[in-house]
Amino acid sequence: MHRFPCHRCGEDLVVALCVDYEKITHWVEPVQNAEWIEGVLGAPIVNVDANFIVPTDQRDKDFAFPRLTQMQERIEAAEENGSLVITSVKEMHAKRNERPFRRPDYEEEWRLLKTTWSLQRRGRDQLIGDRLKAASEIYYASDPLNSVQDWLWRFMLFFSQTAFERPFTDAFGLIQPLFQGEEFKRFREHYNKMSAERAERYIEILKSYFESYDQFTQVHFHVVGGIDVPDGNMASSVNFPAVKMFYGNAFEALSSSVDILAYFGNMIAGRPFDQFQTLTLKEYLRLDKPSRFGPLAGIPEFDALCFERDNHLRNASHHGGTRLNAETQMISFQSGKGGHGQTQQIGFAKYLARCDRIFMQMIVLFRLEIMMCQVAAGLTMPI
Repeated sequence: MHRFPCHRCGEDLVVALCVDYEKITHWVEPVQNAEWIEGVLGAPIVNVDANFIVPTDQRDKDFAFPRLTQMQERIEAAEENGSLVITSVKEMHAKRNERPFRRPDYEEEWRLLKTTWSLQRRGRDQLIGDRLKAASEIYYASDPLNSVQDWLWRFMLFFSQTAFERPFTDAFGLIQPLFQGEEFKRFREHYNKMSAERAERYIEILKSYFESYDQFTQVHFHVVGGIDVPDGNMASSVNFPAVKMFYGNAFEALSSSVDILAYFGNMIAGRPFDQFQTLTLKEYLRLDKPSRFGPLAGIPEFDALCFERDNHLRNASHHGGTRLNAETQMISFQSGKGGHGQTQQIGFAKYLARCDRIFMQMIVLFRLEIMMCQVAAGLTMPI
């Protein structure tokens, strides 16, 4: 689905590109404020792409293919990250319908996973087996799924490749030695009390993200490739009302979840998990949300999981203080407490990328907790 303003009146036009991957065919459908007409010589051109951004100077050009350059950038980024998969054509053909070779239809997979996850959370275990079997046949035929936890893990693993794998492994390598300590037993009791609340937070941010996936997918593969969205690029589909509060909400979720990293930091420093350098646990939890990241500053492996955290953008987004110029795709907001500071601007494509990045930090944190519960005994899985 592509949403963009009309060149003449500025009202949104919505068209859909439909693809049949079995019959290898496609067609276009007018959805909103659009209809089929005969071709008009010299009519305006609008370039759209579901998975790539469009340089401003190519937005209205015929025979422009910015995805070709961006695909090469992604290959180079994957090679730099050590995650470029070199395999035979025969193997790729045999596994072309499986992750990671399968087309990136994560939205469709999420719909199936979300329902199955919900069934498990509501105790409908008798309905899960057939759904896992069906999902295995679609996405993981050569290595079938064995549980909802397994499915969640694989989904997030493939979805977060490649730039977010190293921060995950670095952070987990730091916390794993803690699992055998005596203090971890105290932490385990505390964690099990808050596991259900954390699970709810993760599922809600995942739902929110995939409700607007058609917006985020335009930049997602830049973000997970570790590639910045440069100035002078635009999103070809713009649904600002759907995402204008996402950054603020994701900031709230992340800042409410990083307490676990702060507890690990206390244990690494040789203190009880609930004793900070100058604060008690109650005092830490009373801090405003931006201040909760403070204890992570001295641990690079933890701070790297939260580097996207702009409190000015969070305030504006969370409180509806952002405004979009549809023609230029520039978002304006005011910095400072209460939105009374200097006016700042950010391009819509860059805003999407920052939303995607803060969301991916939540995904890495979720993966850390799932792995922790898998490796350390006696923990309640946050799912």
